[in-house]
Amino acid sequence: MTGTAGHASGPTLLLQLSDLHLRAGENGPQERLARAVAAAAELRPRPLAVLLSGDIADEPSAEVYEQAHRTLDRLDCPIHAIPGNHDDRDLLAMRFAGREHASGAPVHVLAYVGALRLVGCDTTVPGSPGGALPPAQLDWLSRALSDEPARPTLVALHHPPVASGLRAMDAMSLDGGDAEALEALLAEHPQVLAVTCGHVHRTVATSFAGRPLLFCPSTNSALRLDLREEEGLPLRFDEQPLGFAVHALVDGRLVSHVQPLPVG
Repeated sequence: MTGTAGHASGPTLLLQLSDLHLRAGENGPQERLARAVAAAAELRPRPLAVLLSGDIADEPSAEVYEQAHRTLDRLDCPIHAIPGNHDDRDLLAMRFAGREHASGAPVHVLAYVGALRLVGCDTTVPGSPGGALPPAQLDWLSRALSDEPARPTLVALHHPPVASGLRAMDAMSLDGGDAEALEALLAEHPQVLAVTCGHVHRTVATSFAGRPLLFCPSTNSALRLDLREEEGLPLRFDEQPLGFAVHALVDGRLVSHVQPLPVG
């Protein structure tokens, strides 16, 4: 768990990068991340923090997480990371959350980003592409939200808690029962202004628990839009714009922008 207490004056911008899928010795994903970081560095005002919403690594290693951290250092702001199904919890936490030893424990985030509170939940199930929020993690989230019932809050996950209509991705989204439990929990906490996730490699906007839900696009690859209901459809990726999200707290309202990357 990470946390940065305090407030910042002026507009509140949180940058979200997702599904970097870095591999040691492979330049393509790293070059695309560097392009995203360069574009984000041009934002004005500058983001106060970065949210990494999972799949930082494609094949996890200490080298890959160090590489990601070194590239993101250019933004000169705190980095808050939750794992995705491709990540290694301990390697991620040792580089981004100050974990000293491998424990296998979930990696959650509690952080203050100006006037906004960021609460990130680890939805990964080691060894499985799908996601879950078992009772212990829902209890953690309940306590975290109950601690600050008046502060505007963004909840971040890796796995979507709703179906996108992309059958192959929906088969490995958040467990349906856990999503229902999460929805009931969020209904008790009106300070949660929105929910965001990654995993699907597309920009998708919908609602969940009566709040906006944004699927952040990937910095690395874009999934082809195929909403057929046939079984066994493969995952296909297209030459589409990559991108990132910028969440702005404006007059108490959370406004989320998706910024396509310039063509490299």
